Amino acid sequence: MIEFDSVAEQHQAMDGMPLVDYFPIALPIYLLQIEALVAEKRELMPVEEFVLKAISMGVRSGPDVLGTLGLGSGYGEKLLQSLADDEYIAQKPELVIRPKGVNLLSEVGERRIYEKVLTVAWNPVTQQVMRDKHVLKKSGELKLDRVVRVVPPSTKLPPLIELPLERLPAWQLDKNEQVIRFLEVQRRLLLYVPAVLLIYGRGKGGEPLARVAIDGVIDSNSSVAIARHELLPRLGVDDLFARRMGATAVEPRVKPLGVLPGNESLADLLKLKSTLQVGIAGLERRDTPDAAIKLDAKNAELTAVQQKLAQIPVRALLPFEVPQLIDIALQKAKSEIVITTTLPIGERLTSLRLLLLDQVLRRGVKVRILISDRPTEDEFVGNDGPGSILRTLNDMMTLHTNLDVSFLRDTDRVVYEVRMDETLVGVSNEPPLGARSRDPLARAFSGYQLSGAKPVRAYMENHMSAQHLAVVGKIRLPAPARKASQKTK
Repeated sequence: MIEFDSVAEQHQAMDGMPLVDYFPIALPIYLLQIEALVAEKRELMPVEEFVLKAISMGVRSGPDVLGTLGLGSGYGEKLLQSLADDEYIAQKPELVIRPKGVNLLSEVGERRIYEKVLTVAWNPVTQQVMRDKHVLKKSGELKLDRVVRVVPPSTKLPPLIELPLERLPAWQLDKNEQVIRFLEVQRRLLLYVPAVLLIYGRGKGGEPLARVAIDGVIDSNSSVAIARHELLPRLGVDDLFARRMGATAVEPRVKPLGVLPGNESLADLLKLKSTLQVGIAGLERRDTPDAAIKLDAKNAELTAVQQKLAQIPVRALLPFEVPQLIDIALQKAKSEIVITTTLPIGERLTSLRLLLLDQVLRRGVKVRILISDRPTEDEFVGNDGPGSILRTLNDMMTLHTNLDVSFLRDTDRVVYEVRMDETLVGVSNEPPLGARSRDPLARAFSGYQLSGAKPVRAYMENHMSAQHLAVVGKIRLPAPARKASQKTK
């Protein structure tokens, strides 16, 4: 699955409207195996063209033709034999150009027609052939990733005569091939292309604006088509978008603690922070002395911005900042980290974050990961998805007694936290390490960061006490079976 948090940060505003929600989706794609009538035009090499032209102008002797072109006897004789084998010329014993060779010269290539099975990706949402090459996944793979699969507006395929021949992707055809017409669909397979649904707020009472990003790029055709087929209400972009439980549960927790943020300088700091992070990621991919100098400067600037943000007692979070709080906690915690979340997914509990988790545990910091939902049987035993991550965390618990991964009693949780010591708490309706639910609907994001001992302790007393975070037990998975080691002779 794509890194949907990075995609959201990349597109955090649209036409002046702020991003108010995002989550991964999967667009349906019909992969069609189609038998087609294909024409191929063989392009002549210049030396072949000159030989045929010399023979057509009356040069009959092989040595004369080769001498005219300055070709050596070894290569020249092989060339003449190749043209004879392809029935372009005849040697009887004089060289004669045959009708096939005459046609080849007149068309500067030979047209050959044959049948070929082509793979065509048809998008039933946009009603178009997909030209670009994207990663396609089966439904079962997405189920483990907890991705919303968009239902095709229609399972009916267009008549073959209406499929645009000229829009076939170039990678489907060999050089010089051209499709004349489609003959028959031999097989149809429903697959999905991973995407991100981005939702932007128009202001109080305004209908949200939705856009679809594929491979990190806004896809205008998909965005328009989803709206045209009225698929957005099925995804939660409706009248309840701003009033769903997750959207309205966060602010009542934070409002009593102090004045909610609203100054313009905060927005400027957040925008500068995102710009610096994007620039740093680009510089880290360049291995030059100049890039290293620029990287140090940008890291110093980012540190200064983060310090300014940390000095704001209560500030609003942007949607994509929630997973980033994990990074801050893992790198800066001194005594304790507490994370409430849904089942972790690989796109958020990445290999880098697992490395940071191991490092912070080795420093002696106590880490608690409290999970609200439960894995299904398929998720539990699968080699991918939540089951694999739970086994990794279980292995880490056997190595580090200061790591506690447990299941919360509250399985209907809609508010999640990231707490670092008693100095920072991020509270929002977005699970920091997981997907929001198995069948998520769009809802307005709501999240705040509390900084400083006074607001953090107040929040802990009211919402993160032992009673609030009651658990049913720690994760204890059976150790995987290991093959007996062979004795060396």
